[in-house]
Amino acid sequence: MANKDSLLSFFDAENERDWSTYRKFLSPDVVWILHSKQTKTIKGIDAYLAAIMEAYKGSDNTFVCEALYQGGDENRIVAILRNNLGERSCDIFEFSGGLIVEESEFILS
Repeated sequence: MANKDSLLSFFDAENERDWSTYRKFLSPDVVWILHSKQTKTIKGIDAYLAAIMEAYKGSDNTFVCEALYQGGDENRIVAILRNNLGERSCDIFEFSGGLIVEESEFILS
């Protein structure tokens, strides 16, 4: 599966809260750098999953991908995402061996 297709399936799993499928797209050593009011770095698949599950706890928010840009080697993908509240983020995903090894997320709203 191409990285772009994997990323779109990853987004679907997140919107559906299908955490077992979601996990399959992540490297065991994944790093998530979240730039919001503060910058937070989350390392490792278990910490990543715990953080994303906590973020959605008690929420039915979903999001759509407004734009997707892929680098020439297809291992770096930039996504502009908008949730159902109108909040946007710019997410840069790095892939290796078909798995997400790093996500840098910039909250824009």
